[in-house]
Amino acid sequence: MKNILLPTDFSDNSINAIEYASQLFKEIPCKFYLLNVFKIPYLANEELMDQNVAELAALEEEMYDNSKLEMEKLLELLPTNKFHEFKTISDYNLFNLAVHQVVEEKNIELIIMGTKGATGAKEIFMGSNTGDVVMRSSCNVIAVPEKHSFKTPKEIVFPTDFQIEYDLEDLAPLISLAEMNGSSIRIVHFSEQTDLDQIQEENKRKLSSFLVNVPHEYFTLSSSDFVEGLNCFAQSRGNIDMIVIIGRHYGFFQRLFFKPKVRSLSFHTNIPLFVIHHINE
Repeated sequence: MKNILLPTDFSDNSINAIEYASQLFKEIPCKFYLLNVFKIPYLANEELMDQNVAELAALEEEMYDNSKLEMEKLLELLPTNKFHEFKTISDYNLFNLAVHQVVEEKNIELIIMGTKGATGAKEIFMGSNTGDVVMRSSCNVIAVPEKHSFKTPKEIVFPTDFQIEYDLEDLAPLISLAEMNGSSIRIVHFSEQTDLDQIQEENKRKLSSFLVNVPHEYFTLSSSDFVEGLNCFAQSRGNIDMIVIIGRHYGFFQRLFFKPKVRSLSFHTNIPLFVIHHINE
């Protein structure tokens, strides 16, 4: 049984991510942990500093009770599935700390959560709880864009620079996802040079050996701007359902996604992003 963490603040955005998770694994036995993290707002903390501990405890208990009530309402909205079991966790804590604790205690192998207002790559990674989880968690993460309607990931884009030597452990989540959904993988290499060096050629050959049982195809785009190139590629294909990146590429992707001026990318408004963290990272 897969253990999957679904953080929620009860917004439409987070509920949409939960529904996406339910659909993606609709025929897979899963135990879903719904996590709501709450904390007394900073200003309220200042105002209550001079008040007694009992009042602070009462406010925390009130917030906990409200979280539990909203969890009950949320559970009523979720479709029944014989393969799925839902557990709820309400935690008075810092968000990242709460996520880390649940990942460790419940042996979580995947986190699925929503991204709000992701009109460009920078917005996905920065200034949000989702961005913090993607960059800091050791757990694999699927970020589901706001208002994304579920679609079985039949076409998956996997960008790479071929500088990384993958092993099967790196690619196992991607292969599993592709086999589960009958997906095809589009491996996209962006380069101003058409030829690969010896190391890149060997890494490409090894990658192909791991994907031998999964339909896959290579694309090389001569573009010095990864962001613009991937946007054009997504628009030209028209049917990309997911983008997958590997944690070992952090140096590569930080250079790509954290540019001072990142253009708005239409593909980030409607395509889920699956970030796979290597276990030894």
